[in-house]
Amino acid sequence: MNAFTQRVIDLFEDIHPLDRIPRAGYVVRGVPHPESVAAHSHFVSVLTLLFVDEYSGQFDTDKALAMALIHDLSEAKLMDIPMPYADAYLKEAKERAEQAIMEDLFAAFPPKFAQYHQQLLDVSTPEARLVRGLDKVQLLLKVLFYERERAGYLDEFWSGAGNFRDYGIEAVSDFFDAICERAGRVRPSQGPAQ
Repeated sequence: MNAFTQRVIDLFEDIHPLDRIPRAGYVVRGVPHPESVAAHSHFVSVLTLLFVDEYSGQFDTDKALAMALIHDLSEAKLMDIPMPYADAYLKEAKERAEQAIMEDLFAAFPPKFAQYHQQLLDVSTPEARLVRGLDKVQLLLKVLFYERERAGYLDEFWSGAGNFRDYGIEAVSDFFDAICERAGRVRPSQGPAQ
């Protein structure tokens, strides 16, 4: 077996639980069969693919897709910690742990993957802003569809302005407006610029 193949097998051994780790925010709100972290990451990646194609030239496609694909891999070790508890009690510690896990997961691969994850945490590039915004878009799409299925108690998602954070990307903001229109909801005020 060549070295690359061994490194990939080792990585997948570490991340394989992601398809069995449920999104905790839905669990605590009574959704009986919530999406897994892996399913969430897949949907964020599809959204990213569609956005970078539609807004060609505005984002580095490879970088944005890589960010979307890896954005929650650390949850294979850290699990999914529901909001708003993660931010209220663990924000800096959680981010440090996530980055350390990503550096460990990708130690045998080019450093760009761990660097991309740090950029996501820092929201320091257009691609990071896009993926962070689409992460929220995917959340609200799932809330919309879970509500249609009458699964869980999800009203609080619609009132949290942080769930609609667009990171300064107008197309993401427009998507939030469209989701709210489809749901018959009013988008909460963002308050001062974020």
